[in-house]
Amino acid sequence: MWENNEYKMKLNDSKVLEYEKVMLISGECNYLIPMIFIGENSEQVAYYDCSGFVPLKHYSVETVEDAFFIIENVIIIIRGIADYLITPAKIQLNKDTIFYNTDTGEIKIAYVPATDSPADLKRNLLNLIAQLKADVSDGCDDYLDRFARIIHYGNFHMDELLNRLGFLRRELYSQTTSS
Repeated sequence: MWENNEYKMKLNDSKVLEYEKVMLISGECNYLIPMIFIGENSEQVAYYDCSGFVPLKHYSVETVEDAFFIIENVIIIIRGIADYLITPAKIQLNKDTIFYNTDTGEIKIAYVPATDSPADLKRNLLNLIAQLKADVSDGCDDYLDRFARIIHYGNFHMDELLNRLGFLRRELYSQTTSS
């Protein structure tokens, strides 16, 4: 995966559909790390151009506010990539596949097909929240639990999830400023 400022992965050809490859290679989708495919037959290696970006696994997300920032950006990306004919539920969401640019604060995702079958966007988001929660040390991780319950028990559109996340962020802000 991430080695010497390069991100690469062997992919089974059947995991990435042909029209998805066209979109991923074109670089038109600014939400995802640009990539190229090299190989033959059923096995290919995907190389990602992650210049300026580092995977989140190299950072410790210590506050819930930082975790919410990451989650909000991931949801915005998920909402946006559907316009590029990429199925959001098919993408792994974890600290290995989410990249951060320290200079700009921008977040992008490396398209890595989800290993779960069938793909489940809720499960991917909940796994990401659990990974972020493991690093949080500000004592406010109950807000992440609350958002995880909203995702788990609700059937919300991405815009509604962003609204609910915004509500929790405002509540967190008012709690931390009054303490």
